Amino acid sequence: MTRLLNKYTTAITAALFLVVAGSGVAMFFHVGKDVLIEMHQWLAILLVAAAGLHIYKNWAALMTYVRRRTIIWPLALALAAAAAFIVPASMSERPDPGRGLMQAMQNARLADVNKVLDVLPTTLEAVLKRQGFVISSSDARLSEIARASGKPPFSKVARAATAIVCCRCGRASPARAEPAPIGGPMGHQ
Repeated sequence: MTRLLNKYTTAITAALFLVVAGSGVAMFFHVGKDVLIEMHQWLAILLVAAAGLHIYKNWAALMTYVRRRTIIWPLALALAAAAAFIVPASMSERPDPGRGLMQAMQNARLADVNKVLDVLPTTLEAVLKRQGFVISSSDARLSEIARASGKPPFSKVARAATAIVCCRCGRASPARAEPAPIGGPMGHQ
């Protein structure tokens, strides 16, 4: 195990760093964000693990940085940079727009959600029925449909949005539902 650590840890850490840094820069400039985000997040977790092994392997050298106090300024700068983002965001009194959107969606009628998503009236209903939701009427609110189906309202909204996004992309939704036909007043076909 020690031989493998000595041989590959730094190379794996460097390779993961290059991929995660490259995808991070691309996403920062909004290039391929939809395609890269999941890969970026999972490889970043692997990067943390590889960096942990790298630190373990080089513990003596790291302790030299600590004893010489060489690590103080880089660590202070990194923490200050993190605080520059975290502190203002945590002190902000702005409401979370995502939470408001989810509450509005839960209280919306199925027919209205179809209009907002610009899909045929039967599209969302068909996708939700395939996912096990009981729909009595297109005038029912999403929260009522979720309650009648024995599912939490947020689950309903998240599944509906995911299903519609998957349909727009031409892929099956995570629940393996077939893409439903897209179309509506805006002319999407």
